[in-house]
Parts: sequence; C-alpha cells; structure tokens
Amino acid sequence: MPNPSRPAWATLTPAQAQILARNEQAVLQLIERGGPLTFSEYMNWALYDQDHGYYAQHEAFGESGDFVTAPLLSSHLARCLAREWAPILDRHGGTIMEVGCGNGQLAADTLEALGRLGQPPTRYWMIERSARQRAAAAARIATSVPQWADRVRIVADWPDDEATIIVGNEVLDALPVTRFRIQDQEPQPLLVAAPEGRLRYVVGDATEALRTELADLALPDGYESEALTGAFGFLEEAARHLGHGVILLIDYGFPRPEFYHPDRSGGTLMCHFRQHAHPDPLILPGLQDITAHVDFTRVAQIAMRLGLTLAGYTSQGAFLLSLGIGEDAGGDDAPGLRARQAIKRLTLPHEMGELFKVIALARDLAVPLQGFRLLDRRRRLLG
Repeated sequence: MPNPSRPAWATLTPAQAQILARNEQAVLQLIERGGPLTFSEYMNWALYDQDHGYYAQHEAFGESGDFVTAPLLSSHLARCLAREWAPILDRHGGTIMEVGCGNGQLAADTLEALGRLGQPPTRYWMIERSARQRAAAAARIATSVPQWADRVRIVADWPDDEATIIVGNEVLDALPVTRFRIQDQEPQPLLVAAPEGRLRYVVGDATEALRTELADLALPDGYESEALTGAFGFLEEAARHLGHGVILLIDYGFPRPEFYHPDRSGGTLMCHFRQHAHPDPLILPGLQDITAHVDFTRVAQIAMRLGLTLAGYTSQGAFLLSLGIGEDAGGDDAPGLRARQAIKRLTLPHEMGELFKVIALARDLAVPLQGFRLLDRRRRLLG
C-alpha cells in the first residue's frame, strides 16, 4: 500500500477502505506505466479522474461532507451577487456562466434573487466536471427554481457561447498546481513516485517554464511551495468566452509577496477529509480534497496579458458589506439568528471575511462595480 501509516484521524469506513485500495492500485499502475507523475498530473487525477477522483466519488460539500463553502452557509452570497449582476444584465443583457457549480446551490439562489430583482439572465450555464455533481445540480434547479429551469444548461466543459458574467466560487484553489523545492538556488519540481509501492515525493529537474514562473522571486534553498500553473489555461478559456462584461472569482489566497512570504516556507497546500484539514496529499488518494491558496498577483498578471482589465480586488467581507449583506437578515426568530450567524461567518476577519478574496476581471464593462466601493486593494496586487 502507498501509505499504510495513516494518522489516527483518518479512520475509514469499510466502503472507504475498499475505494482507497482500488485508488491506490490505480495510481501505482499509472506510475509503473509512465514513471513519476508531476504533482499537477497527480492532483488532476486525484480530484477529477472519472473513475477514481475525489469529486467523481464523493459528496464533498456541507456539514456532513469534508468542507463547507459560502453558498451552503446561506443565500446571502447569492443575493449580494445578484445586486452586482442586475445592473450589468440590464445594461449588457446576456448570459451567466458559473464555473465549478458543484451541487447547484449558488446557481439556484442567484437565479431566485435575480428573478426577484427583475433581471434574470437569458441563459445560465452551469459548468461542472463531476457527473455526480451535475446530477445533483440538475435536481436542485428542478426543485428550487423550476420557473427558471428552461434558462439553465448544465455541462461538463465550457460551452460554445459568450457570457456577460463568468463567476467561480472556490475554483482557482482546486486547479492543479506545480509543487517545487528550491535546491541549489533552482526551483526543482516535486514529482510523485512509488518506491517500494508507497507514494513519495522525488525531486525532478528544474524546467525553464518553472524558472520563468518564479523569476521575480529570491527564495532560499529548502523553501517549498506551489506555482499556480493551471491558472493560465483556466483564465485563457474564461477570457475567450467573455464578451462585454466581467469575470468574478472568489477564493482564499494572497498577493504574491504574502503568498511567497519567508514564513510560509512549506507552501499553502491543504487537504480536507471529514472536516479535518492537513497538508499531506499522498495519504488518501481520491478520498480527500486537495487545494492550494491562490497567488492573486499572478492571476491579475495573466488576466492583463490576455487583454482583460483588473477591475477590483478586495476581501470577501468588504465585498459583501459593500453589497448590503445583512439588510434582509430577518428578526429574532430561529431563521433570523441562523442568518446572522452565517453573515458573521462570511464577513468577520477571523472567519471567511479576510482569508477569502474577490477579484474582478473585466472587458469593456460599462457599469461600475459596487462590491469594491468600500475597499479596493488592487494596488497591493501590482504595486
């Protein structure tokens, strides 16, 4: 087995143990056939493989899953987004594309809120690689917002259409990354190998692409971290599908100087299993979520290279407060109390309010964005 010495918190049910054994055998065969995997290849397989990947096999979201996302806490994120989107749809019309729609909660709540504002999109594309999640999203749309179901299309990949609004909540953090270690002042990629049948990191040869990616940094020997190498392809697709409008991405991360801070010498990679966060992506292949924080400076640089404008960057808390979160929180009954607890979790700095950031990338947008009016930190990305 790749890693028989799992920690005590990683106790598995019999069904999970069977899945893990099958996954371990599959990844060992991959390595035997083609040699060590780049970490990006391993992460892509562990998350998205249709037979063995985490998102293909598991209900990841919610209090009973491995982690909780903002749309599952309450509908307040969707309501705030609807307030941002309504003037844009009124001016530009058109289509919304949500990338990584998961179980469809954000889409359902956003359609409901836009409908109340009288500005539903002509089309709402929900893009989701996991067949399991696409089925869950279809069921949620059918039961929660049947009045808008004829405007919804749920697909596995980018559709042949143009969007006015492209939104992704916790998408960038799940893009495959390149793990590296600085050795002899060179960024050397960490590969996933299987000596003696156990998954382990081995050091590969430095590549020109990785040198270029990290050329502006002076990191000491022994420093380990991630390069968001999957971001370019994602942003290239998003830019290609954007008409006159905006791409808005919500995720946890930092500007580049903070991302590669000397004290963050082990990187930002994090895994989630049964609400337990830990840094080892090799112990539960296909059974756990794998994420990395986002280098938002790099995202902005790539976007501008693709011809987009950096239209805003702020914390999630400031973004939601700018858009009036909590104005409809309700009274002192149980639903009102739950709503206020969710609002606190979404906005307070020690909860999700500061760690999560919001970045807006625009093309010929004729409507001012309201979510950045209280606090706009664009200078921190490019200063």
